[in-house]
Amino acid sequence: MHKDIPSSRDDGCKDRLAGDGRRAAWCLLAVLAVAALWPRHGQAFTITDVSGNVGYTYRALKGAANGDTTSNQGMGALNIKSYLWQPWAATVDAGLRYTYDQTDFQGGGENTGSILTGDLNLGILSQSRTPFSLTYRLSDSRVDIVGLDSPLTTLGSSEFTTSRLLLKQAYITRNGHRFQARFDMNTWDRGQDEQGAEKYDDRLFGLEMDMKMPRQTLIGKASIQQARRSTINQETETKIVNLDHYYYPNRALRIDTMFNIYDSAYQSDQPLNSTNQPDTTTNLVQLSSFAFWRPPDRPLTISGGVRLYGLEGDTTGNSIKTNNYSATGGLFYQYTRNLRLDASFNVVGSDNGEDQNVASNQRAGALYQSDLRKLISGIVYQWYSQGTVQNRTTRLVDNRNMLLKLGHNLQRNWVLGERAASNIRFSFDQSISADEQFGSLDTSTQRLDHSGSISWDQAGASGTSLLQVTLSDVRNFGDLDNNQQFANFQAQRSQTLSRRSSLTGNLTVQYIRMDFNGNGDDDRVTSTGQINYTHSSIFGVPRLRFLSDLRIAKTDVANNVDRTEWENRLNYSIGLLDTRLSWRYFKLRGNGSGSEDQDFHLIYFQVMRRF
Repeated sequence: MHKDIPSSRDDGCKDRLAGDGRRAAWCLLAVLAVAALWPRHGQAFTITDVSGNVGYTYRALKGAANGDTTSNQGMGALNIKSYLWQPWAATVDAGLRYTYDQTDFQGGGENTGSILTGDLNLGILSQSRTPFSLTYRLSDSRVDIVGLDSPLTTLGSSEFTTSRLLLKQAYITRNGHRFQARFDMNTWDRGQDEQGAEKYDDRLFGLEMDMKMPRQTLIGKASIQQARRSTINQETETKIVNLDHYYYPNRALRIDTMFNIYDSAYQSDQPLNSTNQPDTTTNLVQLSSFAFWRPPDRPLTISGGVRLYGLEGDTTGNSIKTNNYSATGGLFYQYTRNLRLDASFNVVGSDNGEDQNVASNQRAGALYQSDLRKLISGIVYQWYSQGTVQNRTTRLVDNRNMLLKLGHNLQRNWVLGERAASNIRFSFDQSISADEQFGSLDTSTQRLDHSGSISWDQAGASGTSLLQVTLSDVRNFGDLDNNQQFANFQAQRSQTLSRRSSLTGNLTVQYIRMDFNGNGDDDRVTSTGQINYTHSSIFGVPRLRFLSDLRIAKTDVANNVDRTEWENRLNYSIGLLDTRLSWRYFKLRGNGSGSEDQDFHLIYFQVMRRF
């Protein structure tokens, strides 16, 4: 879908952007012109494929906050794939798109102009040990395709142009080690409109390596990135170094070691207050190593690691400096098929030059799950129990905790029908737990959980269906008195109406109720739905495809927005001629102060001849 963005520009800005687009696309135009005139079977330059299109596009946007907009665009595109000398020596893929745009803004006059966009991909010795690649792309929001399901999500934004140049040079050793240098330059230019001019550009230079050795791998990345935003004269420089080492001497043992450096400097003319400028520096160094022992044929697994972390920063004269260290360890033991044991510990220390703090935590637990038992009518039953003890110590807290939990669950599955596969699934879970804390925090809490679900699904020649209801109730007693209820209903249906048409739909309604310590209920209801109808040969015309897609989302949460979107689209293809006509309706309804109601209509028509 093409992107439609209403805005107004003065003629000077329009001409400047068009001129910038022309100058940036001259290299692409030169490549395409030479390629088009070169003999198809030349010794030095061989064209393997030529394609393109010419077309016309009409768009009309009604109901926008800054006025209605209509646009007429004539366009043409040329794409060429070729190679130099031999396919293994160098490959060239280039594309150029030319658009003549005439846009009328309600109350803002008429804008006309030419837009050049395109892309170039060059690969040299791509199958050798020294491959080089160059990628360049120039785009414009008024004509280029964007990765969004709906262009209406961008309504109200300004028009902008973007460009990207990416260079990569790699070296691959005989042993398979890979080293690569890259240069990446991006620009984003909004031009002059009612919001003012805005330009953003960044440049990144990076080095990468990937060394694979017997039983170990070393991966390294280093980069320097410089970014600038013109409006507030914002400049950022970021330096990053990452080293990752993986050592796996056997099937059971693995050691992962990581080293990171992050250095960032930020400057801007945008003041944070009346006297200071928001200049910020951040320096971070981190080293960590973790080991995992997981023998495949033993019930015991062990893991542990250490981490060292240092941070220095300065923001508008406020400096911080802190050093942290941490160590963790844990084990898991499958004692029997039903009983498993686990234990873990961690310790964290910090020092900021003025205060020092050490926090530690130790935990041990056990979980017993019974065998599955079949009761009457095919109901499957299982019960379980769980217990944990925990000790937590910090500079301010010295606390011990004991948790006991007992629960059981029921499951049942019914298979219905013979010609159309149909199933009913039912599950119910109930548990009760007690949590006792001693020491700095002396609390006693009991919790009762109930949850269940029932679903029905069917699959047949005419379509599929699904109905499902999920319920949950959680209640806490004692020192923590609150409760929460949850209900979810879901319905889906996919129906084949004929050999060329189908109808699908889904509906989800969710209800949440919360009450914390008797402070009143907080009820929320959210519902979403979608209906989609498709026909591949509507009115009996072959290759005339129709789509109708309606989506609705509603919620009763304050200051949220209800959303409705309805699209109706016709697509017709005959030979190399493609035609598209669509109408979109988009509605927003606010549920609180500050939320404005909005309605949009977008009519889109395009006819395109491919070659």
